[in-house]
Amino acid sequence: MPDHDHDAPADDTTAGTKSGTTDEPPQKPTTPDQWRQLLRDDKLPEQLAELPFFRRRRARRAWRSARRDARSQWVKQQRRNVPTPITVPLLALLVAALIGTVSWLSREENHDTARPKPTASPTAAPAPPPTEHPEPAATPSSTAPRPKAPDDVAKAFMTGYSTRTPLQDGTHRAAVQRAAPYASAALVANLRNHDDLDWNQLIASQATSAAPKNVSVAAPSAKDRPAPDTTLRLYREATARIEVQATEDYAYTRRLTLEIARADVGQPWMVTRVLGVEE
Repeated sequence: MPDHDHDAPADDTTAGTKSGTTDEPPQKPTTPDQWRQLLRDDKLPEQLAELPFFRRRRARRAWRSARRDARSQWVKQQRRNVPTPITVPLLALLVAALIGTVSWLSREENHDTARPKPTASPTAAPAPPPTEHPEPAATPSSTAPRPKAPDDVAKAFMTGYSTRTPLQDGTHRAAVQRAAPYASAALVANLRNHDDLDWNQLIASQATSAAPKNVSVAAPSAKDRPAPDTTLRLYREATARIEVQATEDYAYTRRLTLEIARADVGQPWMVTRVLGVEE
């Protein structure tokens, strides 16, 4: 009987060979189920197939365990040889950082090379940025000597404050700036922050210039004097005829009562108040 069992598979194999049929090459598994089926169909070696049932069962378990270990080792080796998806971005970031560092260093080097060398002038100071309406100076101009007599101070203030060029000035603050060397800082700030009727009239007339002519200074009358004169404070009445060039030229007379004061005897005079400015 055992001999008959062994002969039967041999007859089937022989019959299949004689019939001319050939086994087709197995297709490569593509899904997890196909891979598991391939492992289940993995044939045991011939020496294990001839063992008794229980010994064959234990040997088959040991043989499959060894096969799994061998496959695991092979997969680990392949992973070590090929960069993983995590390693690739890390390498890309490292390369990008190196390129950025080199570019930044090159840019800094070029910037330092192109930067102009400072001049050897220890007293030169950087000029402040220009402003649309510069702040007026509270001290006399360094290019022209400041008048010492109070009447001369009043005349210089009246001339500077009455001179207007709307196209170049932009606002009435330019006229305040021209009169600033002969006025106190408080008066300059007050004139800058208040409206000016003469300026508004020039703008309405589309004037291009307003020039004071025949500027005169005299002591005001008793009724127009705010207070008696002292050695530190006095009053003067400044009068000027202003000729305006506009679409239609015209002229008018402006009269201002000026308070002129000084801090102490021997100190310079300056205009501290203006009476008669129309707002």
